[in-house]
Amino acid sequence: MTAYIALDLETTGLDPARDRIIEVGAIRFTEAGEEAEFSSLVNPGRRLSPFIERLTGITSQDVAGAPPLERIAEELRRFVAGHTIVGHNIEFDLEFLRAAGVDSIADAIDTATLARLLLPELKNHGLADVAEALGLELDGRHRALSDARLAARVFTGLLRLARAVEPSRRAVLAGLVAEDSPSLARVLSADAEPVPPKPSILPVPPPFHAPPPLAPRNPPVRIGRGDVEAVFRALAGGLPGFEQREEQMAMAEAVRRAFDHGGHLMVEAGTGVGKSLAYLVPAALDAVRNGRRAVVSTNTIALQEQLLQKDIPVLREALVRAGVIRREEDFRVSLLKGRGNYLCYARWLASYVSGARDPDVARLSANILLWIEQTRTGDRAELRLGPEDWTTWARLSAADADCLSRQHRHVREGNCFLWRARKTAESAHLLIVNHALLLADIASGGSAIPSFDHLIVDEAHNLEDVATQQFGGALTARALGEALDGIHRPGTREHREGGAVLLLRSFEGEPYAGAARALLGLAGAAREAARPFFEAVGSLPGRDGEGERMLLSSIARREPAWERVEALWEALAAQLDRVERAGEEAGRLLGNAPVEAASELAGEFLAPFRRLADLRRLGEQIVNPSGAEMITWAERTRDGLGSLHMAPIDVGPILWEQVFEPRRAVVATSATLSANHDMSFAAQRLGLRDPETLELGSPFDYERAALLAAVDDLPEPNHPDFPTRLAAAIGQLALASRGRAMALFTSNALLRQVSDLVRPLVEPAGIVVLAQGIDGTPRWITEQLRENHETLVLGSASFWEGVDIRGEALSLVMITRLPFDVPTDPVARARAEQYDDPFNQYQVPAAILRFRQGFGRLIRDRRDRGVVAVFDRRLWEKRYGRQFIDSLPPCTRFKGSTREVAAAIEEWLDR
Repeated sequence: MTAYIALDLETTGLDPARDRIIEVGAIRFTEAGEEAEFSSLVNPGRRLSPFIERLTGITSQDVAGAPPLERIAEELRRFVAGHTIVGHNIEFDLEFLRAAGVDSIADAIDTATLARLLLPELKNHGLADVAEALGLELDGRHRALSDARLAARVFTGLLRLARAVEPSRRAVLAGLVAEDSPSLARVLSADAEPVPPKPSILPVPPPFHAPPPLAPRNPPVRIGRGDVEAVFRALAGGLPGFEQREEQMAMAEAVRRAFDHGGHLMVEAGTGVGKSLAYLVPAALDAVRNGRRAVVSTNTIALQEQLLQKDIPVLREALVRAGVIRREEDFRVSLLKGRGNYLCYARWLASYVSGARDPDVARLSANILLWIEQTRTGDRAELRLGPEDWTTWARLSAADADCLSRQHRHVREGNCFLWRARKTAESAHLLIVNHALLLADIASGGSAIPSFDHLIVDEAHNLEDVATQQFGGALTARALGEALDGIHRPGTREHREGGAVLLLRSFEGEPYAGAARALLGLAGAAREAARPFFEAVGSLPGRDGEGERMLLSSIARREPAWERVEALWEALAAQLDRVERAGEEAGRLLGNAPVEAASELAGEFLAPFRRLADLRRLGEQIVNPSGAEMITWAERTRDGLGSLHMAPIDVGPILWEQVFEPRRAVVATSATLSANHDMSFAAQRLGLRDPETLELGSPFDYERAALLAAVDDLPEPNHPDFPTRLAAAIGQLALASRGRAMALFTSNALLRQVSDLVRPLVEPAGIVVLAQGIDGTPRWITEQLRENHETLVLGSASFWEGVDIRGEALSLVMITRLPFDVPTDPVARARAEQYDDPFNQYQVPAAILRFRQGFGRLIRDRRDRGVVAVFDRRLWEKRYGRQFIDSLPPCTRFKGSTREVAAAIEEWLDR
């Protein structure tokens, strides 16, 4: 019976070059059970951070007397010698061992990779998630030996799952992973020879039956106030803890009137109003009774998940209880995404059958193989792909597939995932999309979203920013490099050779080999031309602190430095054009190849060339703009290279003409649409003309729940001592709240500076500091704060909104500066200049809206209680500061020194 070694390490951090190993755990095991174990603490030669001590339970004192890694390295080598290593995300552990000089361990199997192949339906593939899916008990400890032992049990469970897969399918799976992981291929094939995919073993998606299309009632029936109230009574009767709120009913009535009479409505609904159900109830009633579609557009995935998993299920139950529908499925709801999110079954199958693929496609196909027989949607979100697979996914997605227009056989047979999504959307009473798709659909002439007359825009305060991105663009070295990687990625120490060119190479002989050679040379020449171009762009902006941006005005475009950029762009654009034309020629060659589904293979091959063409056209628009409606600028990135950007100066007219004006009824809603109780600024930015407005405050008792504290002993934000004094104040206040705190920044540079200064102030008290962009992703940092209250989070842009932490986990929000636009932001500057009084008419209202978003992170529930502390003197010293304060709910206020505010925080939170 084969023996394996399950291995796990605990480390001081995530960077093998900088961090160190503090514990090694290894288990030698067979499928029959454990045979031996190896475990040792390791002295890293440094103190452990409070976060690592809290995470692992290992203290600095524990490792101080432990041996250094070099003293146990030989014993570890002997223990693992001759065995295949097994571990969860094992490459992380192996990288640390290699960095420490233990580099003789080569043969390894990643249980996370194996789990993604065999359990594609799992939402997360962490070790604990996979163990739970396999029915294994967890001991709750985060230590090396216990995690190694769990990895061994997970591996054994996954082996049993693998053996349950039909043998021919398992052999194909082994063939797909063989180049990436020969040891995993041997395990999957049970020591049989891996085989290439065969046309006789075709994976097919589950059957799909298109729902009936909507049948509009003509003339439509009116929805009365009593109908809405009846559904809310049903909600109250069937949902434990549901409270009918006056504000929620007022919003529902306003939405009902908008749907009944038509028109445009803006609703600001404070935290706790329950705005989702307030618009869903009248929208559902109108859609079901009249057979007409309502579209709900959101900005975030989190809100879409809330609607689909929480609000709509309880609404369906209430509609049944109220007698509106007989069965819950009679109210049909669909989530629609952009084309690039759906797998093109025809392309994937052509690649699968031909066996003509590069290693990147093989790796992705391995993840798709078993999933495709389970998924009904073909949505890439179900696969949880990593960034390394996104370029490959683009080749297999339906982003530019033409199966629908050609009525391809997979469309006729119901196996086309894009067709399924469209049919489901056409039958839906309520269709949920995001702002990006709503706007992309406009740009494409309305080809994605079925026709609709009723639109609800939730998180409406984000729509202008999304429109700015959607109707603008950025040409970066990274984006161009990824597009060229999709065509050909040269092999390096970290990555094997990859890209669409390998598809050409898989056909033997001429003319395929010649076409591949030509493309290799052209793609390489494009890379060589790209570097000096982006270096020249990076030399344009002067260093001015945070921004490093330069507006490409008519004056700037007459400078010699810009003339050099133009010349280098002409050379690069010409080279990209050569790559595109050679790609088109090779695509025609593939389309006539003597294999089944050659046209689909050609479609896969051409996808990265289309992306390259899009970037070339974007570059041409920025370098040689044709009109004054777009603003263009150059920006320097951290690596010294530059990037080019463009954005519309004003998206309001576009949104009015293409989104709002054609609709019979539009409801735009958010928790923050008014600046000092006036929605005219938001209405103008969104392009809504003379909308009806409704401002609904929160039902929460803010005077009891929230203390607004102004810290009055710090200098102004532009003072040289501000960062040091700010860090000291943040530390003192975080100690007073015992963690449970978040500091919001408007500058990433200031955040990084304060991060270094504040750690030694609070970490000795056991408070962990987690900084955005330094310690992890925003989502991971938010989860750490939610689970471990003795945490201080330092966050910038994404933390000002969307963070929803209820209860004591977040009791203190600190606003470091009033969130005015960065002075060097070209878009904000250009938009402000449209006003007679740019500061008071644009900058102040925009900052108030963001300030209210930050304030709104604190009180998320009726039982919440906490403090918002503001360090910016302008709040009380400048005349406009009163507008910021008056825009907030009527909370308790306090002003004093850092020491006095800290005492007030302790007293407030201890009540």
